[in-house]
Amino acid sequence: MEKKEKWYNDIEANLCVILAIAMLVILSQQVFSRYILGSTVGWADEAARYMLIWFAYFAASAAIFKNAHIKIDAVLAMWPKKARPYLKLFSNVIFFVYCVAVAYFSYNLVMDIKASGGISLGMGIPMWAMYAIIPIGHILWALRLIQLEIKLIRNPELLKDKEETDDETVEAAIRASKEGRE
Repeated sequence: MEKKEKWYNDIEANLCVILAIAMLVILSQQVFSRYILGSTVGWADEAARYMLIWFAYFAASAAIFKNAHIKIDAVLAMWPKKARPYLKLFSNVIFFVYCVAVAYFSYNLVMDIKASGGISLGMGIPMWAMYAIIPIGHILWALRLIQLEIKLIRNPELLKDKEETDDETVEAAIRASKEGRE
């Protein structure tokens, strides 16, 4: 039986569902208004665009937690198999440093935008609120990288290459079938 995940492990995934539903409703209403009623709502396209950006950041955070984020495996394959688990852990540390740096500098950007007082054209909301996802997203990514690193260190089998895991599964199945015949 699988251990039940903590409630906070699915925050981003749940936010993605909410944002996807909201985008679907807004854009469906926009299509209906445009083609049936002959008029559109000015803020709908802008709202959907910003929701999509927030959706992408939350989805990336959820992917990091599940160790499904984009990685360059070709570079990893150049290293000896024994070094690969350490490289995977080290690459997460580099990614973490990147996230902290981007969060810091993008926070300064958001504060500059807030000071300028800019607002969005369609919705009339402060632009700093739309740009806030950059530091928020990178902080979430950094937190998820910490969780992932702890999980990988506690469960070293998760650091194995997919091919190694597949080979072990095939070998175990062959052994089981031979034992079954005997």
